[in-house]
Amino acid sequence: MALQSVLKTFSAQVPWQQLHTQINNKHTVFLDHFVGSTPSMLVAKLAQKYDKLVVIHPDTESAEFMQGDLENLDISHANFFPTTGHNPYDEQQITNSAPVVQRSQVLEKVINDPKSLTITSAPAIFEKIVAPDDFAQASITIEIEETVDPAQLKEQLVDQDYEPVKFVNHPGEFAHRGGILDVYPFSGEYPIRLQFFGNEVDSIREFDPDSQRSVSFLNAVRFVPDASGLRQDQKSSLLSYFDDDTVIIMLNHSLIHGEIEDQYTEAVSTYDELDQDEEHLSPDKLFVSPEHFEQSLDNHPLIYMGGFSEEETVDWTYRLDAKPQPDFNGSIKLLRDKIKSLTNQSFDTYILCDNEGQRDRFEELLGEPSKELRYHLSVETIHEGFTLNKQGLAVFTDHQIFNRYHRPKVRRKKHKNNISVKELRDLNVGDYVVHVDYGIGKFAGFKKIEVRGIEQESVVLRYQENSVLYVNVSSLHKIQKYSGKEGTSPRISKLGSGRWARKKAETKDKVKDIARDLIELYAKRKSKKAFDFSRDTSWQTEMEARFEFVETPDQREAIEAVKDDMQSTTPMDRLICGDVGFGKTEVAVRAAFKAVMDHKQVAVLVPTTILADQHYKTFAERMEDFPITVDVLSRFRSRKEQKETIKKLKEGKVDIVVGTHRLTSEDVDFDDLGLLVVDEEQRFGVKAKERLKEYRATIDVLTLTATPIPRTLQFSLMGARDLSIINTPPKNRQPVQTQIHSFDEDLIRDAITQETARGGQVFFIHNRVKNIESVANMVRKMVPDVRIRYAHGQMSSSKLENIIEDFYDHKFDVLLSTNIVENGIDIPNANTMIINRADHFGLAELHQLRGRVGRSNRKAFCYLITPDIKSLTDEARKRLLALEEFSDLGSGFNIAMRDLDIRGAGDILGAEQSGYINDLGFDLYQKILNDAVKELKEQEFNDVFDDVEVEIERPDTQVEFDRPALLEDDYVSDNVERLNLYRKLAGAESLEEIHEWKEEVEDRFGPITDAAQNLITSTVITHYASELFVTKARIRSDRMWLNLPKHDSELGEEFYGDRFQMLLKKMQDNAEDRFKLVQKDDRVRFVIHDIPNLEAAAEFLKELTTSKRKEVNLA
Repeated sequence: MALQSVLKTFSAQVPWQQLHTQINNKHTVFLDHFVGSTPSMLVAKLAQKYDKLVVIHPDTESAEFMQGDLENLDISHANFFPTTGHNPYDEQQITNSAPVVQRSQVLEKVINDPKSLTITSAPAIFEKIVAPDDFAQASITIEIEETVDPAQLKEQLVDQDYEPVKFVNHPGEFAHRGGILDVYPFSGEYPIRLQFFGNEVDSIREFDPDSQRSVSFLNAVRFVPDASGLRQDQKSSLLSYFDDDTVIIMLNHSLIHGEIEDQYTEAVSTYDELDQDEEHLSPDKLFVSPEHFEQSLDNHPLIYMGGFSEEETVDWTYRLDAKPQPDFNGSIKLLRDKIKSLTNQSFDTYILCDNEGQRDRFEELLGEPSKELRYHLSVETIHEGFTLNKQGLAVFTDHQIFNRYHRPKVRRKKHKNNISVKELRDLNVGDYVVHVDYGIGKFAGFKKIEVRGIEQESVVLRYQENSVLYVNVSSLHKIQKYSGKEGTSPRISKLGSGRWARKKAETKDKVKDIARDLIELYAKRKSKKAFDFSRDTSWQTEMEARFEFVETPDQREAIEAVKDDMQSTTPMDRLICGDVGFGKTEVAVRAAFKAVMDHKQVAVLVPTTILADQHYKTFAERMEDFPITVDVLSRFRSRKEQKETIKKLKEGKVDIVVGTHRLTSEDVDFDDLGLLVVDEEQRFGVKAKERLKEYRATIDVLTLTATPIPRTLQFSLMGARDLSIINTPPKNRQPVQTQIHSFDEDLIRDAITQETARGGQVFFIHNRVKNIESVANMVRKMVPDVRIRYAHGQMSSSKLENIIEDFYDHKFDVLLSTNIVENGIDIPNANTMIINRADHFGLAELHQLRGRVGRSNRKAFCYLITPDIKSLTDEARKRLLALEEFSDLGSGFNIAMRDLDIRGAGDILGAEQSGYINDLGFDLYQKILNDAVKELKEQEFNDVFDDVEVEIERPDTQVEFDRPALLEDDYVSDNVERLNLYRKLAGAESLEEIHEWKEEVEDRFGPITDAAQNLITSTVITHYASELFVTKARIRSDRMWLNLPKHDSELGEEFYGDRFQMLLKKMQDNAEDRFKLVQKDDRVRFVIHDIPNLEAAAEFLKELTTSKRKEVNLA
């Protein structure tokens, strides 16, 4: 552990005895010149000696960096106390619950843990919280086997601002069902499930709010109040939680004081502007004033680090002989020279790497450590490196060597107050549903139906002309919630017409044609030979080490897959799919470099002139330290320049060329083209695509797309095309700070002014062409000194491109546009986005729009502007919250995936397919696609896919019996939840899944009822019977009838033969004289006697399937 050695060496330089004396005497100390991460080192050592410490930073980011350092230094009791960013005077603001929960959690530890180290910031200190006595008194502790009145406990929770709900999903909620009380506390990672036996606490379990399943058992639990709640007029500051012996460390006291002063002045100003007829608490009740802050420091031992002011009086000063890490600007030569110099001075040099890949690169670039070049490599990290001259210590971080942004790695609990994937897929009355056999209808609720005197539950679906279809709960695997393009409604089907069956057949034929083309191209490619590229050179390693970000695992896999393809003799045709800003271009850069190292030329084909220019700059920058020529071919170049580039391409004087469809023209020839990179192929015309088809069979082709490919579609295309999916965003990219606000001119003015003041640019999204010019004029009036232009899709392509190009060249500051910027525009200098009427956009659109900012090392902001937040629907509010809370790139991506999947399928398979997807719903479309590809592989292309196992689809077995099988209303009272449980059981594909379903229901709702057990057993019977190819099982009057497939059916062809003979033998062995075989016309069935109940039927079928498996294995 290099960091522990570094900490030990650092400790040897600090005069601890003197420092401890000053602290024990409650003196004020000034520590100067603590550069890099040395303040973290100091705090780590102090935390080992003192029980209570508080470290205050001027801002959140620097506090998070120290928290990350301390976690890497194994200081386990360091707790980060965040700001909520909540403005109590803004009723329209929605507050993210994660920091609220984290604050309560830290306060609980401060009060109850003997040792606590609290890292916080001026904005967090500024917000007052519940007073320590109130917090302690309101906390509720519950232990196993304790006697607790559930009704009284619920009252206490309500007093603590907990809200009663049906099922808990968010902190501050509780739900009561029979003998179970679920509570989502304001602290802790998971919600808590209390199971009562009468008034005795029978068990305490943590559970997952998404699955609602228990994850662990506890002996006791403590419910704490919301840190910002309870008596609003009796609030206190964070420092009131600490006694006078607590050491307080401030990193730049003058900046901390200034931040609190600025925020308090703003709060007073806001308060003065409020409607005085309404009751509002004054700022001193809600916030810590600068005077209050300074008073709260009295009587504490204080340590000032940096930002020393002459007004401050200190008792003792110490200056550390330290220097910050030098700038290497990505130069391995400068780094090597520095290490040699340090080696000559007998320094210990440590290079800390973010991951193993970086460590391996340094080993290759620097070579083995030697007498002349002594250094240590370690996969550990801190925020900033430093050197200590007296101790002969140098600590360098890889992210600083290569000028990467380093993101603090703070372990945070994930709490959500947004909509989940599960909630999006839940069925509610009125939702559109797709029944595989009957088409699209509307879910109309449940109906209890009596069948032969036994009550059964059915789902009601309504179709055209108010026709009704009753679907038994055992057949719910046949219905899915309709998912088409966001914002579109499907056409409801007509029962009894053949239109639905015709539409399915037509879709299958069309899908087969597309899949056939893909597979034919694949087969053709496999039969051709291509150039096999050499292994990586040392130059390749050096170029890759300079990459600005740390590669994600997905990205590394994609890079390795591309290199393996290039080093094989089969032409590469790989599709790299990844979200906006996930690093696809870097994969292409490395492939291009590899090709040039073998003296091959590379063509990079992009759909727009702007992208050509951007890619040209990216490739040129990455190649600038190597003898590689990069050029561009697009309409931004004069005819003379284009002619010259084409001539050089033919002569082999250009290594890499980036261009638009101009590259596919007849007059463009290459001396020795080895690699073609295509960006967003679906955006090219027919001619360009035909030219690409020619290339594919002979040279290596790498295609990039930002449109996500649905997972099920990935499996369908596998084998027809090589795929690499990059699902994770770059680790060290700054998250986009996302906020929801109602329309406010001051907010918009401030957002634009703040961005332009730091030299940046702003996207303002307004999605109505009709009044876009008047909105631009309105914004001009707000910020008259800012240069503003507008753009929309109805402009000519050349005019639009010129505007975007001017924006890229920073010829103006604010681009006001429709959502045309959603794809393919990379403006690293634009790091603020304002989206007007964000409630009118789909989650997928918002997700991709926001991906336009935060593409550099700067902090990025996205403001979602809505009407009065109270007027939004619950779902609209939750969707926007999903985006606000998941500010990281790629997070919340699963939620946006449904709409993006639909777009992706349309983009990859062609626009016509989007129509079929909307007609059938995405889930059924995917099933038809998978079936079509499977048939092609098994039949037409079985010689190409000779390793593919042919799978016979099992029958959809019906089971009839005379017992009630349902979830009773008083057992699962919520209709939506009941339906989703039915659907989950009906869709179970294995006995394990059925068992898990039973455990889940028992866990969430208490002991299984008889009717629920019948439902489970009948599902087990269906599973076994289907495995035996039984089409129908009927259990009644101590007998079981098993219907076998018809002889002339597809199932019958597979069944009659070895399978039938085997089953016949097993029946004879297991049932002796209890069964008989009955045949009538082409129908065959077994009749088995002495089957008194469902359990006996399940057991009998289990014996048959177990025997069948043994027989198959023996064979």
